[in-house]
Amino acid sequence: MKKYILLTLTIYFLLPGISQTKYPKDFFISPVEFKMAIAGTFGELRSNHFHSGIDIKTKQKKNIPIYASQSGYISRIKVSTHGFGKAIYINHPNGFTTVYAHLENFEKKIEDRTQTEQYKKESFEIDFSLNNTDIQVEKGDVIGFSGNTGSSTAPHLHFEIRETKTQKIINPMLFGLPILDRTNPIINSILIYHDNGKKEMIKTRKIDDHEYQLLYTPNITGPFNIGVNTYDLLDAAPNKNGVYAIELYINDSLHFANYMNQFAFSETRYINSHIDYEYHKNTGLKFQKCFLDINNHISTNQKYTTEKIGSNTNKKKQQIKLIIKDSYGNHALLEFNTELHKKEIDQSNKQKNITEGKLINCKQVFEFKDTHFEIYLPNNSLYKDYIFKYSKRDDPTMTYPIYQILDDSIPSHKSFVIAIKENALPIELRKKALIGRLINEEIHCLKSRWKENSIIGKSNKFGEFTIVIDTIKPKIEYKKNYITDNQIQFKISDELSGIKEYRGEINGEWILMEYDFKTDILKYIFREEPSNKTHQINVSVTDYTDNTESININFVR
Repeated sequence: MKKYILLTLTIYFLLPGISQTKYPKDFFISPVEFKMAIAGTFGELRSNHFHSGIDIKTKQKKNIPIYASQSGYISRIKVSTHGFGKAIYINHPNGFTTVYAHLENFEKKIEDRTQTEQYKKESFEIDFSLNNTDIQVEKGDVIGFSGNTGSSTAPHLHFEIRETKTQKIINPMLFGLPILDRTNPIINSILIYHDNGKKEMIKTRKIDDHEYQLLYTPNITGPFNIGVNTYDLLDAAPNKNGVYAIELYINDSLHFANYMNQFAFSETRYINSHIDYEYHKNTGLKFQKCFLDINNHISTNQKYTTEKIGSNTNKKKQQIKLIIKDSYGNHALLEFNTELHKKEIDQSNKQKNITEGKLINCKQVFEFKDTHFEIYLPNNSLYKDYIFKYSKRDDPTMTYPIYQILDDSIPSHKSFVIAIKENALPIELRKKALIGRLINEEIHCLKSRWKENSIIGKSNKFGEFTIVIDTIKPKIEYKKNYITDNQIQFKISDELSGIKEYRGEINGEWILMEYDFKTDILKYIFREEPSNKTHQINVSVTDYTDNTESININFVR
């Protein structure tokens, strides 16, 4: 009996998702010169997306040298206010591409080429490709310096490995990079999805280095599903990271398995079905489902079934085994047994709920229209079927009515179109009108346009919407201490619709200004030697309803 148990456990822990042997273990070197410490793992659960690489700590410092992980050529350079910020893409001869993001600056040759393109297009934000003879690099060459550009919250290096041909992102932790990880993942709790719709969270208790047990055994009356709240730890950093694999066994058979080997960017929004979006919205906790919604097509799920646990068996006793793994073979194990006390589900009540409102078939296009409001949902926008809910109300704090569409705890995989008709809106204000989504007493504006007595916009989130009018110009703030020997700064902001574009000129010529939306700082770094002459700088900022503010400053340098 002991031999049988040992053999069974060995099979569980060695069973691979996709073989990791196809990834070369000694090809890429570390892009930093010190011991690698990871602040974020591949496939980690982020807002509306899976993390597409690893975040390498840079000692919380900017301007740490970043090195090419392997020889190749720079195939793409992208500079963006949001997202990756300043990023370099290197193609390698074996069919892989590495990406280095959130850089503060590029190496001089790369920086010069980038600025040439920026001045040519008179734009800080730029995205261009290069051929294989433009800028070649050798393994270990400095290509840039660590930073905090784009949608980064602290200085670090976001590092990716992609398949060049398909641009699918691959887990860098499968390539033998020098990352120390001898620590097992953590299982915090599970979520039981009862057949009556109730969700029951049960915390765990750690009983040894890698084994857990539930604080109590759930009383389950019918077929059910399971979700898990879990994270991974690495040796060199305290960050709570994403896990590599989730395996669920029912009565010694693999019921569900998710492996974070690779995925396509087109799949990343499936995270809102992979986790319990509603539960996270209401509690702040992220549970990964060990089952699939109808319209969840994420390729990382290697084993799944649409059947609930216990729905296709006469066995009362269900043996549950949940195994969580990281990319280095460390694992955590949770086991428990439960007995199903099946009872008949009241089908009359189920049917009654369905007929109370119009059912949205998640695989089909859905349209709704009344006198003042329209919505168009493309096919496959929802992950499962929902009852359509819509209401309209007046609010004394708002000029125009508020329209409630479904609930913000329901995720949408695609953007949908909404149109609000408002005949009373004065003609002169129609170009200043936007659709605003109300979130915790704040208004987030959608990109909108006026057409045929309606304001039309797109959103990928449900909730409350109304018409807002933006006639207020952006703000530009300048103080004498904003200028130094090597740069001049302005603080820019917009109250409602947001900053669409900006332009800077010195003595009538366009200058390359960098905008950091996190700090509202717009700056120009002087690249020419001081001449001790008077110069004039002009800065103009425009929001999304084309309100524009300008400022002219004379300075001596």
